[in-house]
Amino acid sequence: MAQKPQINVGELRRSGVVKLKEKDMYSIWVKTACCNLNSKQLRKLADITEKYARGYLLFTTRQIPIIPFTNLKDVEGVKEELNEVYLELDRCGPTVRNINVCYDDKICPEAVTNSISLAEKLDNLFRVPSANHKVKIGVAGCQKDCVISRVLSDIGFIGGESNGRKGYDVYVGGRLGLNPFVGVKMAECLSEEECVRFVQNYFDFIKNEGKGEERGADLIDRLGAKRVKRELNKNLPEGSVLKPIECETRLKEKETDKMILRIRAICGEVTSKQLRRIADIAERYGKGFVHFVVRGSPEIPGIDERHLENIRKELQEAGMPILDRGIDNLQSCFGNYCTENNVDPQSLLRRIEKKIEELDLNNLNIRISAAGCPNSCGIAQLNDIGFMGIIEPEVDIANCNGCELCLPVCKRKAIEIKDGVAIIDKEKCKYCGQCIVVCPFDAIVEKRRGFAVLVGGREGEDTRLGEVIAEFLSEDEALQIAEQCLIILKEKKVNVATIIDEVGIEKFKQMLVPSTK
Repeated sequence: MAQKPQINVGELRRSGVVKLKEKDMYSIWVKTACCNLNSKQLRKLADITEKYARGYLLFTTRQIPIIPFTNLKDVEGVKEELNEVYLELDRCGPTVRNINVCYDDKICPEAVTNSISLAEKLDNLFRVPSANHKVKIGVAGCQKDCVISRVLSDIGFIGGESNGRKGYDVYVGGRLGLNPFVGVKMAECLSEEECVRFVQNYFDFIKNEGKGEERGADLIDRLGAKRVKRELNKNLPEGSVLKPIECETRLKEKETDKMILRIRAICGEVTSKQLRRIADIAERYGKGFVHFVVRGSPEIPGIDERHLENIRKELQEAGMPILDRGIDNLQSCFGNYCTENNVDPQSLLRRIEKKIEELDLNNLNIRISAAGCPNSCGIAQLNDIGFMGIIEPEVDIANCNGCELCLPVCKRKAIEIKDGVAIIDKEKCKYCGQCIVVCPFDAIVEKRRGFAVLVGGREGEDTRLGEVIAEFLSEDEALQIAEQCLIILKEKKVNVATIIDEVGIEKFKQMLVPSTK
């Protein structure tokens, strides 16, 4: 009997086809140009989700659509249909990723620079081999940094103005996950050509000096910020010319008299019916395209305010509210169907959404999100309240034979083998649980699992990561903390970071008693 060909999950992942928990089920990652898709492409995605998947897709923190629950045998069919509307797959793992970008000065009144113009040039680098290193690039048109490039990108460009000159400040090293890092400013007020040269310098430097799967944060940690800054700023005045890959949805004239319509999509989930309705609205009332944002809420730019109530009714018919009251969109990762998931973030966030309605809370500056594991694809560290699924591992000495399979999967280097037995450093461990998954001898087992709660994270000019205030909570306990925190925020009318600055983290934790453990 012929053997069934072995599936290389790693190679599939690098091509944008990511394994899910269910047998033979994968998610399809779709690349966007300038984080936009036109109405024809949206309708094609709706067709694909119905024909090959389960009738919905995700608007994700990477500003791309992801189609979950596609059978491996249907992947080639999905690719062919995507190609009909000039779409291709994004990639995952150690490779160059989709360029993240916000609106440019043609649409956003707060934009200082034309971020789309720079993103079009950098999009060429999507096809440049990056050795074995993950490279994420973000471009923001102003210091508000709506794409959170200071944390979510290895190289983040943020528009600004200095001495009458407009350009980009550059931050290097941003990342979340098990070793979160806020990017370090490496250059100021660069032109577009200088920005491209800066990125090419980064590629050369990490190719020559990078070890293993190191990223920008690792280079800074190992070599020091001064050396990295010196290497990346070499020969910038020489510039570099890349032919732009023109985004079809780029506007030629300013539209700042129009509004950007934000649509609530809890956990970033949008059904095929809703996708078609969004496409119709974008065609009839907007500019024919939708923008993907970090927080998972679809946006349609170029809307005349006089059409707002008609649009509201049309969206309500499809079960989608406009995001103009309550709090900001509640975003999560793959959550319960991801292979690395530890808890169900979607369930918690949907219960929190009901609490927000009960409290009649109306402050769009409040942000909550959840991630199923410490990889934090749900950006839990960048919110007033963030939740993250964690598992505490425990070594069963009787079963451990010191095989060392757990060592390479620990990104925190929290495990070592002593006298033939695995020892876990609990100070270093971030409770991802991957050592439990990889151990074939039940030598590392689960001691406890639950939600970690983080508070005080925020984006923008004063970007900061949230602090952990409670761990290993049940969903009910996590919901209690969220409710108490929301009550405080409604009363104070400021964000959590501001409250912590005023009273300190310990006092804030006391304010949440008796919810916290």
